[in-house]
Amino acid sequence: MRKIGAAQLVAFLLAWTFLVPQHSLIPNLGEVLRALSNYWGNGLFFQIIATLFLCSMATLVSIFFSSLMAYASTIPFFKPPVSLLGTLRYNPIQGFTVILTVMTGGGRWLQILILSIFMSFYFITGLVSIINDIPEGSFNRVRAMRMNGWKILWKVVIVDHLDFLIEVIRLNLSMTFMMIVSVEAMDKSQGGLGAMLTDTSRGMNFPNVFAIQAVILLLGLVIDWALRLLFNSFPAHKKNC
Repeated sequence: MRKIGAAQLVAFLLAWTFLVPQHSLIPNLGEVLRALSNYWGNGLFFQIIATLFLCSMATLVSIFFSSLMAYASTIPFFKPPVSLLGTLRYNPIQGFTVILTVMTGGGRWLQILILSIFMSFYFITGLVSIINDIPEGSFNRVRAMRMNGWKILWKVVIVDHLDFLIEVIRLNLSMTFMMIVSVEAMDKSQGGLGAMLTDTSRGMNFPNVFAIQAVILLLGLVIDWALRLLFNSFPAHKKNC
């Protein structure tokens, strides 16, 4: 499969290089690479760092809040509000931008808050689904060891299923990268690939647009690959490596 995939990739790149005419609506590979080189010489690295910082901060905040709520759903009192949070993933958060701007004062904190809320709705849904799928036998096994409720929560739900938390993050991070453009466009003074893509799209400079989108795609693929390796490093999944 790797050889077939590599051959298809080479064929695609050759077709993109030689079959797409110069200065057409779709830029060829050479034009995109030249645009990428120009961007790199004009501080593209720092824009990548800005986007990674935003994603990292929002992910950490979201993981903390989502894990807290999802694990709390094992207590009957918290199940209704957690279910409500899960259904809010269908509600576009952009409608609350004005309120959130007043709360944070705008800038980077507004971006982090919006992205954290957006991610949390999906993280909570994924984590609750994993918790609900835990076999009853796993709980009975630790109850037989005379563990109390909090120890059961720690051992069965958190420790034994930490790898699935990583997998939930990996599967939902793609939606975060789709959201990053609109979030960074809210305050372009903070920089980032999303802000660059917004400005470039308005100028209809398609080689530059393709170059920035390629960087965002590659960045997402690298993070996805790293999280997959981390997921497969757990003993239960080493056989899949």
